[in-house]
Amino acid sequence: MATFATDKEINASFQRDVHLGVSSFSAVAGLEDRDVVPATATTEIFGRFQALKTLLHPNICEYVEIVKGKHDRLFVIFEYHMNHLGKLYQRGEKGNVSGLGTRMLREWAFQILKALTYLNQNGITHHNLNPDNILLDAEGKVKLADYGLFYMTNGGADVDFPIGYPHYLPPEAIYRQADMPEVTGKVDVWSLGVILAEIFTGSTFWKENDKDIEKLFSSLWMLQSFVHEDGETDDDEVWNKVLTYQLGINEPILEFLNGSADDDIADSDFRKFICACLKVNVSNRCSPEQLLSHPFFSGHGLSDNYKYWWKKPFLQSQIIDFDEEDLFVPIDEQPNKDVLYGIPLSQIYYFWKLAGGDVESELAKRGYLLSTPPIERIPRTVKVQDGKEEGTTKDTAFLFSDTIYTLSLKELRQRLEVATGPNRETFEWDTDYFMLVDEDDMNFLVDEMSDDENSSTKVGILGKYLFPDPNNHKASSSSTNGTTPSTNNVKLPLLIREKDVGYQFQRVALFSELLRQYPASRDEIIHHAKVDIPPFLRGKIWAAILGVYGDYQALYDSYDKESEKETTTDRQIDVDVPRCHQYNQLLSSPIGHEKLRRLLKCFIVANANNKLVYWQGLDSLCAPFLTLNFNDEALAFSCLHTFIPKFLQDVFLFDNSSVIAEYLAVFKHLLSFHDPELSSHLNKIGYQPDLYAIPWFLTLFTHVFPLDKTYHLWDKILVGPPSLPLFTGISILQQLRDLLIKSEFNDCLAFAESFPDVDIEKCIQSALSMCKVTPPSVIYRVHEPFVTPGASHNGIQDPDHNPQRWWEVPISIDTKKEELTPRISLKDLVKLKNHVLVIDTRSELEGHFPSSINMNPAHLEQLALTLRQENKKYHVVLAKRGDSGPQFAANLVYANFSRVAVLTGGIDVMRVDTEESVPVCTCRPKSCSIGSKNGGAIYWKCPIPLQLYERSLYAKSNETDSMIL
Repeated sequence: MATFATDKEINASFQRDVHLGVSSFSAVAGLEDRDVVPATATTEIFGRFQALKTLLHPNICEYVEIVKGKHDRLFVIFEYHMNHLGKLYQRGEKGNVSGLGTRMLREWAFQILKALTYLNQNGITHHNLNPDNILLDAEGKVKLADYGLFYMTNGGADVDFPIGYPHYLPPEAIYRQADMPEVTGKVDVWSLGVILAEIFTGSTFWKENDKDIEKLFSSLWMLQSFVHEDGETDDDEVWNKVLTYQLGINEPILEFLNGSADDDIADSDFRKFICACLKVNVSNRCSPEQLLSHPFFSGHGLSDNYKYWWKKPFLQSQIIDFDEEDLFVPIDEQPNKDVLYGIPLSQIYYFWKLAGGDVESELAKRGYLLSTPPIERIPRTVKVQDGKEEGTTKDTAFLFSDTIYTLSLKELRQRLEVATGPNRETFEWDTDYFMLVDEDDMNFLVDEMSDDENSSTKVGILGKYLFPDPNNHKASSSSTNGTTPSTNNVKLPLLIREKDVGYQFQRVALFSELLRQYPASRDEIIHHAKVDIPPFLRGKIWAAILGVYGDYQALYDSYDKESEKETTTDRQIDVDVPRCHQYNQLLSSPIGHEKLRRLLKCFIVANANNKLVYWQGLDSLCAPFLTLNFNDEALAFSCLHTFIPKFLQDVFLFDNSSVIAEYLAVFKHLLSFHDPELSSHLNKIGYQPDLYAIPWFLTLFTHVFPLDKTYHLWDKILVGPPSLPLFTGISILQQLRDLLIKSEFNDCLAFAESFPDVDIEKCIQSALSMCKVTPPSVIYRVHEPFVTPGASHNGIQDPDHNPQRWWEVPISIDTKKEELTPRISLKDLVKLKNHVLVIDTRSELEGHFPSSINMNPAHLEQLALTLRQENKKYHVVLAKRGDSGPQFAANLVYANFSRVAVLTGGIDVMRVDTEESVPVCTCRPKSCSIGSKNGGAIYWKCPIPLQLYERSLYAKSNETDSMIL
């Protein structure tokens, strides 16, 4: 089965006449003698609510979202239907449901019990069951609503209002004793018995108790007193006692409960069923699951076959030929079908917000949130002692209201009709959005893609990193049937695209289809994710990109996350977890703390054999995965478990000093490579990356960026080259370069403590542009994973390979830290060709790179202008082993030459490495060089371009074995 095929957020919903309902309430309003403040209570409710979003059953309304408004008021959005059982009769009026019979009541009772059983299995008690929240959909099927209020408020402890209607609650729910068992689903069984009895008799259960709650409570207390002190009671005789007539129960109800000899068999079974529901002694009362086996339901053909699947599921594969043409025929293509038909409720609400919807504003606009004027809330008397106020009038706007409001979807329908109609605006895209650079510049990413023999499209579009050539618009995809995407539309900023309801509608539809086919569709998901990732599906798309599939829940369950033995790591985790992104409502909730703690412990246990340990910052690294998969810990863990080895190899070793040191050294080299002026200044004042960049790369910026910016950055990191975080760091510094250039050491330290605002999209654009023009060998790290052991990587041998030549031995970390510029491989140097100026600093020339310049390093100041006039984008220093090549390269950086590197192996690698077919020019300076004097400084330039020299060598090789010009 496809990994995400049954997920409710991407599965089509084929219910008709579905509305989005809203209820609202506030957390604890009165603080007297309470340990919980409103903000804390709101956060706890917010955290508990998330579990309700995962519930899916044919007989319950789906919870969609919870929104925090002003004054900690909470708005709950859920599936709603306009019909409910409360419409079947009016309280106090008899006979409104005459002729209904027990057949329909049996079906309703069965469906309600199925729903209650499902809720109980998930640890939820309704505790608020009444005729008004037993809804009926367009097909007449029962849908329970408002079942999560008791659960999300911790049994009512986090709110100042009682949960449940006394008219439908059993005695033990009103007068619960300390030694009584916890509230269970048996509370709802009593409520169900009362509701069905009222519908059947057409009479309310209690006499006129709507106006006399005190009398109702007295009646419930009297019923509770029927239970003996030893916990025993004769429930069958309760309703026969004369005393019950003093309880205030309506006579039609009592007559029905007592029964008569004239009852037919159906009515008798129904009465027995109701009496089973109304056992006063909770110990004798059946649970919802037990009642499903009651004789009332026997032999009546009630079906348990509920459909949890969608119509015509299939997996698309490139190797399977489908013969059935009707397999791909769209389902229910009706000419005037509602545009929202088939869209999951969570998606509808998401699009409704993008279309300008705001729950609080919508209700306030309709006048539903009227509050008492402040002047009327002034306390009449004030008790100064203990600082408590007396006589304060509470604002009714902070109380619970059982009124259900529905959201208007008219605007959304109009917007989506434009996006899906025959004259809709085109929502195509091009994947070169972030790749615009000079036409004459290099593109190393495209070169790597073109060399990929496994490219499935054979046009270089699906390569290693999947970033296409900006000038190549031949991209094809099975989702677009091979058509060429338009390249004229996706030029708007990312934040605008994410708020465009039409564009997001198209993107969500595309990725929903691909996710239903995952893992078969992984390549295509990655291809489309390079443009952007719709926020609504980001968590699942990340998991698909990382390659998470299979039974990841079983893997997560196999690790011990609840060990009682406390360790030093556990204590550090307990300190870090409450501080992790405290502004986020999910992570700041107690539920969020528990989930984050379990994930971190699980990661340490799972990687014990890999010798990975907990470092501060791992909590921040885990936060994006947890917030995006809050209700699927196993998926969040699998993402983290896959992400760290791929993007942070060896970073979480107990001794990671060499890994971090090398990462920072390469970062310093890249800064010099792309921004020599800024690099020179920071190096001059001693502001090294060790002082500010460790948290950046240890947590991939999650420690310094808020989560919304982290999401956008990781969208590109996940589908980009491994070096992208390094260039992101440079982009951050470049956005702040005007400030940094003017700052001294102490000012820069203050900058590190208070991270300023950064334009994340601009940062990503700049990072990708730098990544594109940077030779792979310049970014080389020993700790970067290799594809094949012993193979050449970016022109440099795998360190596990036994080096044969001096330049194949990786330079030490200390040497890297001392040098200001990177090394470049011969392979990458050859690719640069006309873009590079090779500066040869050797005193004696025994062969040289074609078109190179030979000069004395001491004459750089006099020759700087001459070198600039060469107008080359890259500057590579060629020196002998042991010469001062790196120092001369540093001097070029101090002179503000960009893209400076030192050739690894110098002239030796050019003579020996025949695999690259690099020609060594043997022309003599006196006969074929150009001499120039500038203040006494002399430089020589080889007059033969590399391309001409290569063609000359090819011609010579065909004529003679002599390779000397």
